[in-house]
Amino acid sequence: MEIDPHTLQQILQRIYQQMRCPQCGNRVPVDFSAVRVVAANAMLLQLKCEACSAFIVLHASLTGMEKATEDRPEFQTANVSSTLNLAEHEAQMLHQALAESGGSFEKLFAKYGVKEEGIDHKKLP
Repeated sequence: MEIDPHTLQQILQRIYQQMRCPQCGNRVPVDFSAVRVVAANAMLLQLKCEACSAFIVLHASLTGMEKATEDRPEFQTANVSSTLNLAEHEAQMLHQALAESGGSFEKLFAKYGVKEEGIDHKKLP
């Protein structure tokens, strides 16, 4: 089975959302470098828990992936991650808001962004 980069990224994100270290219970980072083997219906990943340094070998089944692309033939070769799904008026509002903030997303988010409690965005990397 051929897997395009977008589909592979979706698979890795889903694994990250569900994966916990069996030793300490913390989240385990999952990225492209963890993929060791991609076969017809399975993927083998080598993961390492950053909290307790445990190595984890994960066998991920890819059955059902063919069905996901067969249902929507327009997505078989499309790079959906680069498609912006906005209504025309939403795109115009975004364009206007960016113009008002001088093209700076930082200023745009400072003006219109939702404040999250307990998070100091200035300390984030």
